[in-house]
Amino acid sequence: MVHRNEVRLDQLIEWIHSNTPESLQLLISWQQFLKQYPTDLSQIKKIDFTGKTPVVFDQQGRKFSINFVENKTNYAKKKGSIKTELISKALGGGKLGHSVLDLSAGLGIDAIFLSQLGYQVTAVERNPVLFLALDTAQNQLPQENKKNINFEFASAENFLKTTSKQFDVIYFDPMFPEKKKSALPRQEMVLFRELVGADDDAKDVIASALELKKAKRVVVKRPLKAPLLLEKPQGQIEGKLIRFDIYGVKS
Repeated sequence: MVHRNEVRLDQLIEWIHSNTPESLQLLISWQQFLKQYPTDLSQIKKIDFTGKTPVVFDQQGRKFSINFVENKTNYAKKKGSIKTELISKALGGGKLGHSVLDLSAGLGIDAIFLSQLGYQVTAVERNPVLFLALDTAQNQLPQENKKNINFEFASAENFLKTTSKQFDVIYFDPMFPEKKKSALPRQEMVLFRELVGADDDAKDVIASALELKKAKRVVVKRPLKAPLLLEKPQGQIEGKLIRFDIYGVKS
């Protein structure tokens, strides 16, 4: 049996849950968090808690959910080693250390991948809905898979300014520029963009990461042909479609 109740946060959202204690408790925890941290939810029509993973729908019927266990395409990629993967090479291949601060968790794809390679990842997300989806997905991981990944709710700049922790490497993957081709990205990416925005503060985030010296290296992920977000990096590692701009933190 499915119950439907409507709660006004910033606007009307349809909350759908089954009559299991787990489903209802998850719904309540999301509602409480979103009341505590108000945000623009005008694009969201409903959130469905009847399955293993909450599903977020926008006003056009597009949807997304995050499931680290069952979504093998995004979260169980075939991987090499900490020394051979391109993203890991950009981070130093483990030679600088294994603690990584991911300043833009997003869907958690890179954060989970790095944790699977053996890095200890702290991933920051500033959108409340996205953070809730990430946190819920992490809670569903087997215990042995949780130890290398932690999600924090904060903006990148605020986290950098307030954390007392030091990291070996900072990783930053701001939203890529929209493609000029007529074909739209996949549906969940459209909704994802609606939620997180264009990351217009990306240059400021990189500048803060370098200025505050919370790590030995700052790595920025970009499309291969995209312009630099900041001054010329100390190094670059290129793949077929993306590149990693590498900035050394000055002493």
